[in-house]
Amino acid sequence: MTWQYQDLIDEFYLDVEKYKNEYYSHDEAINITFNEFYSENIVDEMERALIYILYAELSLQNPRIYNETKQVLLHELESIDLNRIRSQIIDGQLNQEQFEEISIRKDEVIKKLKLMPIDSCNQARWYYSEIRNAVSNFYLELVAQNMDSDEIIDQVLSRYKRGCDRTPSVKITVYITLAEILLKNNQTISKEIIDEISGFKMDSINEELSLDELTDLSRAVKNVLE
Repeated sequence: MTWQYQDLIDEFYLDVEKYKNEYYSHDEAINITFNEFYSENIVDEMERALIYILYAELSLQNPRIYNETKQVLLHELESIDLNRIRSQIIDGQLNQEQFEEISIRKDEVIKKLKLMPIDSCNQARWYYSEIRNAVSNFYLELVAQNMDSDEIIDQVLSRYKRGCDRTPSVKITVYITLAEILLKNNQTISKEIIDEISGFKMDSINEELSLDELTDLSRAVKNVLE
């Protein structure tokens, strides 16, 4: 299949949103989408360039990036052959304006990627603030539906079960965020939630959280168990 410039961009974004609507994290969604679009057998330089540019641009929305991933992305972005892409204008895959846009986007994403903080964990996952915000927003949706605390707990744990099963940091963050919200709103916290939080071992997280995130998590755990 020969991609047109804008069609590829639109389809890439649509797939990312599709996975996010299935409750994958942003990082998981862009990684799944990249793996579906990219192949080492791609000979179309515009297609290869756009896939890497889109993936890198969307990666910038994460708080940090694994160093090996960062270096691979920088290498691939810097190796984009703009002369080959320019020649594809004749084939109608893109126009002059789009060619100039891809050149600018390449340079901009390389510049920003070089400044991106390093993540010690190489696993695609929900980041700390991301999952905290997601649980908080979902709670408000459930409250608007007049659900009680037991129903809210079931719904939240069900929606984010895949993330909880993937990494310990996501699991404890989901549980502690839910517990904090329930406490704040004078709602009952189930024994399951309390047992999970009280039995949690901070060293099981390994390198999934930053020092600031670990500090905030420790504060939250202490407040809930007091």
